[in-house]
Amino acid sequence: MNKYLITVIVPIVEFEYDIYIPNNKKIGTIKTLILESLSELSNNSFNKKIEEVRMIDRDTGNEFENNMYVKDSGIKNGSKIII
Repeated sequence: MNKYLITVIVPIVEFEYDIYIPNNKKIGTIKTLILESLSELSNNSFNKKIEEVRMIDRDTGNEFENNMYVKDSGIKNGSKIII
């Protein structure tokens, strides 16, 4: 299986949703896709650049680096990620 089902939590717009992400992509690519979908889902009320946001594991508090692959990041099925 090459996809993980994660929960994305965005406290600033009080938004939470589940998304499948591929494990063979870099975190920066995933972050860009998440930001694009957040902008679309929030009717552009959440319109941030990749440099302006951090992606953090809710359980461990670890921040994910943009150049790290998802499979090497510790993200797994059921992970909760805060943007």
